Formats: sequence, C-alpha cells, structure tokens
Amino acid sequence: MPPFSKVLVANRGEIAIRVMKAIKEMGMKTVAVYSDADKYAPHVKYADEAYWIGPPPALESYLNIERIIDAALKAHADAIHPGYGFLSENPKFAEAVEKAGITFIGPSAAVMNKIKDKLEGKMIARKAGVPTSPGPLKPIESVDEALKVAEEIGYPVMLKAAGGGAGVGIIRVDNPNELAEAFEKSRRLSYSAFGRAEIYIEKAAIKPKHIETQLIGDKYGNYVVAFERECTIQRRNQKLIEEAPSPSINWEERKEIIEASIRFGKEINYFTLGTMEFVFSPVTREFYFLEINKRVQVEHTVTELITGIDLVKLQIRLAAGEYLPFSQEDLKIRGHAIQFRINAEDPLNNFTPQSGYITYYKEPTGPGIRVDSGVELGTWVPPYYDPLISKLIVYGQSRDYAIQVGLRALNDYKIGGVKTTIPLYKLILQDPEFWEGTFTTAYISEKMDYFMTKLREEEEKKLAIAISMYNRGLLKRKKEETQKPVVKSKSNWKTYGITLQSSPRVLW
Repeated sequence: MPPFSKVLVANRGEIAIRVMKAIKEMGMKTVAVYSDADKYAPHVKYADEAYWIGPPPALESYLNIERIIDAALKAHADAIHPGYGFLSENPKFAEAVEKAGITFIGPSAAVMNKIKDKLEGKMIARKAGVPTSPGPLKPIESVDEALKVAEEIGYPVMLKAAGGGAGVGIIRVDNPNELAEAFEKSRRLSYSAFGRAEIYIEKAAIKPKHIETQLIGDKYGNYVVAFERECTIQRRNQKLIEEAPSPSINWEERKEIIEASIRFGKEINYFTLGTMEFVFSPVTREFYFLEINKRVQVEHTVTELITGIDLVKLQIRLAAGEYLPFSQEDLKIRGHAIQFRINAEDPLNNFTPQSGYITYYKEPTGPGIRVDSGVELGTWVPPYYDPLISKLIVYGQSRDYAIQVGLRALNDYKIGGVKTTIPLYKLILQDPEFWEGTFTTAYISEKMDYFMTKLREEEEKKLAIAISMYNRGLLKRKKEETQKPVVKSKSNWKTYGITLQSSPRVLW
C-alpha cells in the first residue's frame, strides 16, 4: 500500500522530476508548484497537478512558505517532498508543514533545530566522538582574534560562514598578511547570502579530498551508512563531479568513517536521509567532520547505482514511519558510478550562468548511462535559479570502465541554445591525474589555465570548420548560379534571367 495518496514536490527542475518518478512508481499522485518563469517547464507538465506560487524570484515563489503550504492544502496533498536547495533544510518550513497536518519528507523541525548552523554541527560531532578540524567552536569577532587563533592552530586556515552552505564565504588563508582582507570578505559574503555575518576559523587540511557518507536512519533508532561518495572535483567550493565509492580511502578508513557517521546520527536521533561531509587528507590519512546536509543530496544517484537502493523511495517510506528494511551487513558495493553536473554555464567566460531556450537536445543512451534532466527541446532556462539543468550518471564494473562510459556519454550528449560544462568534463576525463585519482579540491583552480587553453582551441577549431563550410556553400551556390540556363522572354520587353524549376513559371 502506498505510504501517502498525494505528494507535493516543493522544488523545480531535474530534482522535481526525479522525485516525481519515484512517487508515481510507488502508486501516488504528484503535485508540482511553479513560478511565472517555469509555467511551461517539464516538471510542471510531468506532474498530475500543478499550482502557481508566484513571480520568478525565488523569494517570492520557491522560498515562499505560505504559498507552498496553501498549494498543498488546495491539492489535498498529505505529504511534501522538498528536494534539495530552496526550503529543504529550513526548520521553519518543516514546522509549517507539520502544523498544517502534512508530513514533511525529511527530518523533523525538532531535529533540524538541533543543528542550526555549521558550528552547532561541529559541537555535536565532537560530543559524539567524530573527528573535527582544529579551531574554536564559536564565531570569530575580529581580525585580531582571527590572527591569534590562526597562530595557535597553524596556517593554512579556512574562514567559513557559520550559517551558510554551498561554499559561500569559504576562504583559504595561507599566511597572516592575507587574513585581514579575507576576514572582511568572508563576513561580507556571509551576510549578503544568509543575513548573518558570523564566521568561524579552522585548520585547513593538507592536499584535501572531499568525502561524504550517506547516513540513513528510521524513527526507531536504526542506522546504516550506504558507503561514501567522493566530491573532490570542485570549482569555488561547488561540486562538479562526484563518484562512488571513493578511490582515495581503503576499507579500514571506510569502516572508520561509517562508524563515526552513525555515532553522529545517534547523538541527535536523526532520521531519514542525511549526508555527513568530511575533509580527508591523503597525506596524514585523517578525516574531519565538515557539516551534515539534512536532505537528499544532488549526488545521491551514484550511491543508488552502487548499492541498488532507490534513496528517494526509501526516504519517503521512512518519513511515513516505516522501519529501515536492511542492516549495515546487508549493504554491498557493486561497481563504480560517476556523476557529472551539467550546468548551463560558459567555462570560457568565468563560468557565467547561461539563460535561453534549448534549441537542440539529445541525451546519451546505452548500457551504464542514466540522465536526470530538467529540460527538453524548447525549454527556457531562466536566469533566476541554480544553473544545474541535468545530471549525467555513468556506471561500470570498475572505475576505469566507468570513466570510459562517461567519456562516450559526454561525447554523445548534445545541447544547443546555451553553453554547458560538458566540454570541460571531456577534458577532465582525459587527464591522467583524474584517472589516477590523485587530484585534490584545488584540482580545477590549478588546472584552469590548461583547460581554458584547450577549450579555446576547440572553439577556434569549430569556428574554422563553420567558416570553411559556409564559404564552401557560397562557392557552390555561385557555381550553380553561373551554370543556370537563361529563359528568353517572348515579349519586346527587357529579357530576364529565370531559374528553371521542375515546373517553370512565366514571369509577368
């Protein structure tokens, strides 16, 4: 029997469609919400019902709690799935959903309120015996205080926004001369993004890797971790390529990070899906807790492929109060999966987000390929939201095989109308450093000049081919014009040259 009758998805784009597919397969009805910018978007057409929630700006639509709750009540939805981003980790939204008598598919407001920001997450981690990076568990109030702490824990250090996420406000500082400017910049970014200027400082890892675990818990204290994902390929602290399992850790380290994640979950009685994020140093073989994401993760797909678990369906069942259907011993790693975030961005123009209509669209197909897309031919990519338009996920029996599948799939993936990150990913997958798995979170920034040179060369080659084909077409047309027979007019008027067609017309 389906856990709910009708579920509203409080999101848009590819994640809205991915969640709706799971809902429909479970025998439930789907409800979409949309802004003016998404009136004709694929997620709206895919849903069984759709409700308008406001103008294009997210603050007036996808972040408008009152309008989303009103839409759910009008639709008689008995559950709301928030997807990721927007209101997915907002305790006020979860509380409003609960007060309306609707089930929130995610952790409760009470659980969310236990971890209001990253610093509280670090406090809980230390209490649970989960390793955390050296640094005080309180905001830094001044440059002088930051200098003092940095001297104590040693450079390099990281400045981070206490109340934020998505990489906003994170700045690495390598020496005291950089600290004052970085301090003010981090505070400014934090305030503009989250309305809070509090930042904190911690020791930066040496040649860091970004590794996260998939924590899963039910309402009865049962926990498992569906292994780990590596998310080290990033740009400005934003993930681009994710894979599972991590090629950087061994089985003993995997066991250690799994046990640490479960201790954290038990400490706060966490339930449903959660992602524990860690920074890992291949040099010292140490890992430190970063934060917990209290929602389904963008890169949940790679975990699904190596475990065979539909995480969204499981998330829905756990929210409905069902027991966790398996134990840690039941989980096995099968093969390797890699995900590429297909962003509407121009890599040659400082990754500027793109907007416009999709004029050509062809997804790759074949064994080991999955595409979670939020666009189709003719879709308008609006400028108001995250530039992620789809996710390409590939699978193979080994990492090397998965990379080969990925390169073929990227070559087959054709998108017209907006520039995307696909050309960059093709270069990355041909780089020996990526194949060897020796990259760090600085990989993109360190290789950017090389990648930009290669991308420009490719653009120039395409332009040269286009010009050549255009000129060849002109020459061919001129040649045809000179070979056209001329029809003489029978009148005494001036003679006109007329192109003979299959059914010649008289020119009057």
